[in-house]
Amino acid sequence: MPKLFMYGTRLQELEQMMMLVPNFTKRGKGLIVLKGFPFSKEDTACRFCTEYLKCKSDEKKCLVLSERLKANSVSYESIVKNTFKDFREYNLKKRLSKLILQFNGDFFCDSSHRQRFENIIKIKNRVVKNIDYQFLATLFLLTADHELWDWSNPHIYLTKIDFKSIHLKGIDTNRYAVYQTAKTISTGKEYIKLNEIADESLIDEKTFQAIVHAILLAKYGQEVLSIANKKSL
Repeated sequence: MPKLFMYGTRLQELEQMMMLVPNFTKRGKGLIVLKGFPFSKEDTACRFCTEYLKCKSDEKKCLVLSERLKANSVSYESIVKNTFKDFREYNLKKRLSKLILQFNGDFFCDSSHRQRFENIIKIKNRVVKNIDYQFLATLFLLTADHELWDWSNPHIYLTKIDFKSIHLKGIDTNRYAVYQTAKTISTGKEYIKLNEIADESLIDEKTFQAIVHAILLAKYGQEVLSIANKKSL
């Protein structure tokens, strides 16, 4: 039985520092670096967690969600179902079930989408320390399609997007849905409804996946990108 209450969590090293002998010699120059612990699936198993019952119905309440996502101990199915559990629309539930079954482990639409997204995030990280989840999700959507990205790129600033200056040329229903969802996530105003996104006659599978994954990003942040193709915990 470890003597540290925070053993095996991201707070372990901080607790160790707090337990040092009092009145120890003050540090001079230098930095204290708290290195990340390489968590495994066993390290992040919920069955031993005292908070399990409290966060069972909502993954976001988990105190070590970041570590669990990195360790691939959170399934794609559970996090998608948890995110949309309050929505009862039949077509949405049907499409989500289909998406979960067909998910191949790749969070992006294709390699070009991944490259565009990673390039802009790398640029942003040089000047913005913490990119908020909504901005991250908005960039994920706008980089999903090369034409939409070409139209949007000149109007993207450090922490915001000037949607009023983006001129859409001959846009189809799929790009329009992506654009309106990005605008909804960014501004907090509803420009498109989930029942519209769930309509198979209007929105194709690739676009639906991009929108769902952007919503996951907006809720959980960049750690959700590490989700592996697991169907159950």
